[in-house]
Amino acid sequence: MGIRFTEDDFGITHLASMFHQDWRLLGSARDVVMSYVAQTSDPFVLALAEDALRLTASDDNETVATLWECATGSYHRLNDDSVSGLDWFQGVADICERGLAQAGVHADIEVGESAYEALRGRVVAEIEELEPALDEAITKNSIVSIPGAVSALKVCASDICPELAFRVLLRFLMECSCEIDSDLYVRFVELGQEFSYGEFVVSRISFLTR
Repeated sequence: MGIRFTEDDFGITHLASMFHQDWRLLGSARDVVMSYVAQTSDPFVLALAEDALRLTASDDNETVATLWECATGSYHRLNDDSVSGLDWFQGVADICERGLAQAGVHADIEVGESAYEALRGRVVAEIEELEPALDEAITKNSIVSIPGAVSALKVCASDICPELAFRVLLRFLMECSCEIDSDLYVRFVELGQEFSYGEFVVSRISFLTR
């Protein structure tokens, strides 16, 4: 998506924000997705479908399941619902496509090579630099305990999509309250500009700078 349609988050990371600590009051995980699709505008649904299909196309069940836990801060663990990561994201994509069809939007969503191949190395490098701080934050946070989180983020950046990996990283930093230094934050703002993000996608983590 070369032109952003929102100043804030989008795609699976925006959906993940719906899975807060009280999300089960809204029903099942599928209910949350259906509600999200019904209540958001078509560009948000298209962005979610694109993310979901890209993760499904990776055919890497363990990585995509871990990425979802990173994005939700462990508030929705797929193992708890006995569903695989690939099945979960295919289900999300199916709900999106049905919602778009009901709205009269006939979108042929094709997920090919990421448009941000040139930024893979930069995103992987930032994740690697953050690895000690992330490991420490995970250790201190009794709620967010996700084995293999950093590894999954690196795999996403190198093999799936660096832009998607960066968005999941931003959410994960918030979920595990991982502090970052001001120089890193500046680099993150620059990356956000490279990804054509809206104003608040990166700035919402500014409270983590030290």
